[in-house]
Amino acid sequence: MAATAVSVKLTEDEKARLAKLSHDTKQSAHFHMRAAINTYLEEQEWRRSFIAEAEAAWKDYKETGLHVTLEEMRKWAEDPSQELPECHT
Repeated sequence: MAATAVSVKLTEDEKARLAKLSHDTKQSAHFHMRAAINTYLEEQEWRRSFIAEAEAAWKDYKETGLHVTLEEMRKWAEDPSQELPECHT
């Protein structure tokens, strides 16, 4: 995929910190900025996915009333080789 240039305004402090990091790691500022942006995007995509899954689970619970208690899940988490707990109302 072709990359396109964008500009980012940094404070003098941010610019100095980035320059020091680049010098210390012998990696370009460009490398660190792309890494930071990719990390941020992945975190936000994961967060949005997590929220969507939680909202879907909440909707399902409201429609069906089926659930597993925290204690049931804790017990299963201690030994995941056992069968998953059954949902109940």
